[in-house]
Amino acid sequence: MGIFSIFKGNKTAYFPGCSCYFNHKDNFELYKKILSRLGIDFKVVDKKLCCGLPALEAGYDSETRKIARRNFEVFSEEGINTIITSDPGCYKMFSLDYPKILPDWNIKVDNIWKLILEKLEFRPGLIKTKAIGTVTYQDSCYLGRYLDIYDEPRKILELIGYEVKEMFDSKSTSICCGSCGGLMFTNPELADEIAKERILQAKRIGVKRIIVSSLAEYELLKRNCKESGLEVFEMSQILAIALGIKNKEDFEKLKEEVEDEIVLDNKEEEFNKEVEGVLEDKK
Repeated sequence: MGIFSIFKGNKTAYFPGCSCYFNHKDNFELYKKILSRLGIDFKVVDKKLCCGLPALEAGYDSETRKIARRNFEVFSEEGINTIITSDPGCYKMFSLDYPKILPDWNIKVDNIWKLILEKLEFRPGLIKTKAIGTVTYQDSCYLGRYLDIYDEPRKILELIGYEVKEMFDSKSTSICCGSCGGLMFTNPELADEIAKERILQAKRIGVKRIIVSSLAEYELLKRNCKESGLEVFEMSQILAIALGIKNKEDFEKLKEEVEDEIVLDNKEEEFNKEVEGVLEDKK
């Protein structure tokens, strides 16, 4: 959290988001270690705060305003003037929705991926383990469609050694993987169907790994690619290895060469037929 943070009173809050804070504590710890390793000063406001995005997307306007107002009060009490978050939905909420909900909202929201990229470009020696292989990156709808953030995550992956191969629909024309808008909770079957279509797109370009910057995407894609021959990794896992926070052995599958990875078996072929059948039914 920065060696002198406790003395100077840090005014930047790292906001992990509900999924990271409650469901993926390992990733939460990784992000704190990553930010510290990069020399990015921050503190965690450990009061179990939700940004309010689920309430907003569910149509609970009054509740959303109460959540936003309470969060603003907490941030103000903590002396926070800047927020960084690894959760794309929270980033969208703080950047675009809070200024509309709260006329007096005056907290800056920094692009965490830009900060990480700048630190790595300025101090390339921080990269202890170079990555090997070709991956594809799944654009978060919140980061891309709402905030026009496409390049920074890709540049980070390239900087640590990966070749990034684009799916046919990517960046501004990327399709959703099914994780946004609360779809995973309101219609999980449809969310799974959309995820499988996206996984099939990744398979068509011949990659074996999908990298995401959202833990909601990570959950959804990972559970739908079990028999596909693909693997899904979230950015904190990739960065932790590159920065020497975790050993390659901690994520054993990351160190395999692309050509040595899982060979398609009968289950994978069944997966392909299932997804192809879904696509045919839609025509």
